[in-house]
Amino acid sequence: MKIVSSLSFITIVSLPLYIIRCRSFAWCASPVPLTLLEVLILLTFSAWVVWIMFRLRKNKDTFNSLAKKLRNPLILPTLALFIFSTISLLSTSDLIGGLGIWKAYFVEGIMIYLVVLDLSIRKNDYLWVLKALLVSGLILSVSTFIDFALLIKELGFDQATNIRITGLFEFANAIPLYLGPIAALSVSIILSMYKNSKNRPLFYLAIVNLIFILGAIFLSQSKGGLVGMFSILVVWLAFLVHRSLSVNYRKLFKYAAYTSIGVYLLINLLVFVNIDNLAPKERSSGSSLVNRYCIWQGTRDLLKDKPIAGSGLNGYQLDYKDYKTCLGADYQYPHNIFLTFWTELGVLGGLAFIWLTYVYLKTNSKGNDKILSVGLLAALVYIFVHGLVDVPYFKNDLSAEFWILAALVSINYKFRPNS
Repeated sequence: MKIVSSLSFITIVSLPLYIIRCRSFAWCASPVPLTLLEVLILLTFSAWVVWIMFRLRKNKDTFNSLAKKLRNPLILPTLALFIFSTISLLSTSDLIGGLGIWKAYFVEGIMIYLVVLDLSIRKNDYLWVLKALLVSGLILSVSTFIDFALLIKELGFDQATNIRITGLFEFANAIPLYLGPIAALSVSIILSMYKNSKNRPLFYLAIVNLIFILGAIFLSQSKGGLVGMFSILVVWLAFLVHRSLSVNYRKLFKYAAYTSIGVYLLINLLVFVNIDNLAPKERSSGSSLVNRYCIWQGTRDLLKDKPIAGSGLNGYQLDYKDYKTCLGADYQYPHNIFLTFWTELGVLGGLAFIWLTYVYLKTNSKGNDKILSVGLLAALVYIFVHGLVDVPYFKNDLSAEFWILAALVSINYKFRPNS
């Protein structure tokens, strides 16, 4: 178990290291795209399977006991998402690229979900997962500050502040997309541990991590990231207000939360329906929001022709070239979480993802550790708020991070961690 635990911890810490790719080395040959992160996930999962088989053979475990550990409400929507992601390979025009996406974002994501879930239940502990996420977030945040310091040395402070910092990544928005959910969990740790003398190191790590995350997101100059961080603040303030309300007002508060979800979905629908009025009539490179109107307009036209199957995994970037409207650049994804799942997995795959997030929310509301539940809720809210204008999930680190969040929801549902 120690080997599996160590590999799992290293893998979570190394989530941003998907940037180290097989194709970067002449000696590394792979028929599909492969990264260092994927190698770590495959090693971790393989070690876990071998360990489980050993326990079954020695009668230390049974198939029933293993199934009982892993059984939870997220299993069925997870299976549905896996099935529809597999079927989407049939409609893609880039089968090799699609296989790489399927392997990295779905198969390996579910692998890490199963390993984290099983290990945490056996340990009766989830703090090891949070520690790994915090270390990972701190490494990325520090790299962002180092990147900024090097720019100051090269260009001077004034010019450096006009450049969006990317840290370890190729583009600035990747920083808040990864760090936002970790920030939400950092608040959970701070609120849970501030009176706990046994976990002072984790408490201080969470504080330092949150400070660096806020700084890194500010340096990335991501508007979606800043709005997403504001949404995390709103969730935590709502939680504090909710605790002080009487029973009747709590019911009213719950209806207000449902209304917020409805408003969010309505905004997505209204923008999509009225996209012709929002997008410019001629090709131009405008603000980031105007550019997204152009992308969504082309995506709308694409989905008119392929409403059921979409483009298939990794097929959007090829199909979109024929549907570009007011923006000449090519894009890999539509920069909206709903449109991305629809175009990549088809309408049924998109519905499977919505089902999964619904069960995530419902299961999370029944979590035994309420502070952790609020953090996991805030993390999902961040993903969907930033996902209005960007591409959460469809990236190696983000898909793995999403499934780790799902594992934490399942863990918190099945027992009270660290009790």
